[in-house]
Amino acid sequence: MKDVCSFLSGKQDDIAKGLELQMKAAAENMEFEKAAKLRDKIKSVQHIAEKQKVLSTAMEDQDIIAVEKGITDSCAEIFFVRGGKLIGREHFIFEGIGDVDTKEIITSFIKQFYSIAAFIPGEILVQEDLEEAEVIESWLGSKRAAKVHLRVPKRGEKLHMIEMVKQNAAISLNQFKDNRLKDETSFI
Repeated sequence: MKDVCSFLSGKQDDIAKGLELQMKAAAENMEFEKAAKLRDKIKSVQHIAEKQKVLSTAMEDQDIIAVEKGITDSCAEIFFVRGGKLIGREHFIFEGIGDVDTKEIITSFIKQFYSIAAFIPGEILVQEDLEEAEVIESWLGSKRAAKVHLRVPKRGEKLHMIEMVKQNAAISLNQFKDNRLKDETSFI
């Protein structure tokens, strides 16, 4: 279970090193089949690690949140970066709130998402300054038991990451609209 948690949090190198030690021990004990299975596991872990996109050279844990608004609906997209690598992403469609301010959507999303989140990183990047930023940072910090920073990048690598997440939100929103249009036309 510990290895699974480490793997999901982006620590594949530690797992590969542990497997390598086990493989060497198995080979020394003439357990060649076990060593071969461990070798295959190491290759699988390395293959998955290579497929993960490196987003940040800072090697830090971050969540990146952006919102794309449509006329009637909105989409919040969140990327999970652990150790500088993208390990996952999710999107959430909000129907009927296309006219709500982006800051309000992000604030509400953060409150809802992190109220049940298993992990809160030390840094959360958002696309706009939030009115309740200090209160949210304090609340998240108390849940995490360590300081949490909400940041709005203005330039550089982090701004590029926000733009990429916003583009993904736009794609997700367009796919939602297309699917809804297909559903509506299928009834005609």
